[in-house]
Amino acid sequence: MIESVIVVSIVSILCGTLMAPLQWVLDSALVFLAVGFALGVPTGFWYHVALGRALRPRDQLPDKWWLKPTSLHSLLLPEERPPVLRWFYAGGIGFVLTALGCMILAGAALRLVIYPPT
Repeated sequence: MIESVIVVSIVSILCGTLMAPLQWVLDSALVFLAVGFALGVPTGFWYHVALGRALRPRDQLPDKWWLKPTSLHSLLLPEERPPVLRWFYAGGIGFVLTALGCMILAGAALRLVIYPPT
């Protein structure tokens, strides 16, 4: 079901970029990208800091843990989960906003290929 929602969303965004004014499409893509990066980068950083602070005192951080940190979520104690996962979900929202900005920008590029300015 979620796959269908994703496909319909992508097709809707691409079709919407063909019908909306080009300047509006480019502006909205830049806003999504800026907000996504501004939210995602710092929260992703603080997620790694919070996860490291939670697991380091118990020596449960393997080498190169930051490359696949989600596999360590099961090691968190119940009281550690909310403060760590709060940053994780906020970073995920930033990623989704950045991905939407990229899709809108791709739609604008597609529009310029299909309907070049005269």
